[in-house]
Amino acid sequence: MAAFNNEIIAILATDVFKAITNAKVIQITQLNAAISLLIKANIAFDILFRPGTTRENPVAELIIFINPTTTLEFAFVFDDGGSVLGGLP
Repeated sequence: MAAFNNEIIAILATDVFKAITNAKVIQITQLNAAISLLIKANIAFDILFRPGTTRENPVAELIIFINPTTTLEFAFVFDDGGSVLGGLP
């Protein structure tokens, strides 16, 4: 378990996690980088996505499972970059 905890600490100390946890708004590529680190380290996590509305920006919630009773939860707000299709109907 100590090795697992050290790995979680090392991942959270990466520039990727520092950048997204200190930012008010993130980009999808930043979240993808964090997910890649978790997958590479074989760490269990869930990701939930709420699309934006005319009133709110899109939000992703990342839940990292430390053990059966402990989780780390992060909520990330995405920049409202407009439509992926470039405004096509």
